Amino acid sequence: MMLAPDPRVPRRDALLRAETMAGVLSQRLHGGVPVEACERHYVKYRVGESLRVVYRYRVGEQTRFAAARSGRRDGIAAPEVDAALYPFPYDRKLPGLANLPGELVAWAAEQSATSRTATAYAKVQRGDGERRGLRALADQDTVRVPRVLDDDGDVLTIEALHGRAPDLHGLGKTLAALHEHDVPGTLASFDRLDPAHLQTAATVVASARPDAGDAVKRLVDRLGAPPAQPDVTIHGDANLRNALTLEDGRVALLDLEHLSAGPAAADVGQVVANLLVAGTDARPFLAGYGPLDREALRWYTLASLLARVALPAVSRVREDLLPRLSRLL
Repeated sequence: MMLAPDPRVPRRDALLRAETMAGVLSQRLHGGVPVEACERHYVKYRVGESLRVVYRYRVGEQTRFAAARSGRRDGIAAPEVDAALYPFPYDRKLPGLANLPGELVAWAAEQSATSRTATAYAKVQRGDGERRGLRALADQDTVRVPRVLDDDGDVLTIEALHGRAPDLHGLGKTLAALHEHDVPGTLASFDRLDPAHLQTAATVVASARPDAGDAVKRLVDRLGAPPAQPDVTIHGDANLRNALTLEDGRVALLDLEHLSAGPAAADVGQVVANLLVAGTDARPFLAGYGPLDREALRWYTLASLLARVALPAVSRVREDLLPRLSRLL
């Protein structure tokens, strides 16, 4: 494992190892029936606190999901990994999980889950961010977003949009259009890159990857305070996974739970940071977006490298990024 030892989560590496968990799931949930095709579906690691992992696996011809939570004792005990197991649809913080129709496609244990039917996606969440984001953009046609089809207060059903991965120029144009939209009064202020959050991110990254400690400290020292920028309507989690090029060529925006009032450069910088990490030319995206204050873009790109790339590399245990953190930072 590429993470420093964590005395508060002593069985962390076993909980993250699919081969180990296949045996645990077999014995604890299926009476010894073999578990096949076991893979990590979701990870949330809080360094020095806890670890949640959702596994997707197969028993016979059936695909199943189960969550494991370190240190808990209220689920099905799995003492060999110092954890409790929660087979789908049980989730101690998502009581509406059992009401999802169709096929489960995403389950972030204790946070949210999404299922798919032929015509729609259905979601349950601890908060109401997605609901508020979709409602905030419901009465406009400048930016294409999914429409709410039904909302019973527990399960939110939204339109299923179909298309392909977004082209960068089109994504830039769509974000620019979103940023020109009047800021709805219901939006919260964007705070995901506040200096206090960046300092916390730096501490977590340095703790989990001591070899990156010097690099992350230098980055935080260089950043200083963010440049003053006006608030606009921003996506709040802009990346290529949260956008789609539709058949008519428009780029739609998805997953609006972090829709906020904040600086335009926060969205643009997050996209640029991820493109830099992927080794992809960001110029088509920036050309599609149009003019933007260069100092603001620089600050928010660097801040995003820390809080939206390096920190999730640790908290989601991104084994493709963990070895590269020191160099990236």
